[in-house]
Amino acid sequence: MIKFLLTYWIGIALFFGIFYWEVSPLSVSINQFQTDFTSYLTSLTLNEGMMEKHHIFINSHYSLVIEKACNGMIPYLFFLASIVAFPSTLLHKIKWIIIGYIIISIMNILRIWMVTQLVLTEENNFSLAHDYLGNALLILTGLALFILFVKSRQKVKQKNERGFDIISQKVGLEYDRNQIFG
Repeated sequence: MIKFLLTYWIGIALFFGIFYWEVSPLSVSINQFQTDFTSYLTSLTLNEGMMEKHHIFINSHYSLVIEKACNGMIPYLFFLASIVAFPSTLLHKIKWIIIGYIIISIMNILRIWMVTQLVLTEENNFSLAHDYLGNALLILTGLALFILFVKSRQKVKQKNERGFDIISQKVGLEYDRNQIFG
């Protein structure tokens, strides 16, 4: 557990440094692409003419803006760090990294659509819709994906030293019991 947590926090620092911090040219490119992609997909869910570039027009005096913090990268990087840190096979991790990106992106589009619909109903709904409901949706999505990732690892049937069948998770790494339990 300590190894997972240490690897997780180091992963978050590295992924945010490489893929989110504006000092990195790679980060700027990735985030611009992701923001444009998110804006385009969001525009497909709204009435024609309601969106221009990254702006969703609620009325002539009020618009929502899809910016870097709204493009879905933050929850994806947290998910990515958890996948990389958790013991599993490389193929299983790659599969879930791709699945996670697709599902988190779709849920982010749904989140932006939901925020827009609630703000269209009442402009004062923005804080509730964005800060609470929208963020809860993305947090629960990331958590559910991680649980599915852990539960879908390949199970391997083995015999222990006394000849009894044991079922374990195939993780691609072998750990000495003393490394885990001290």
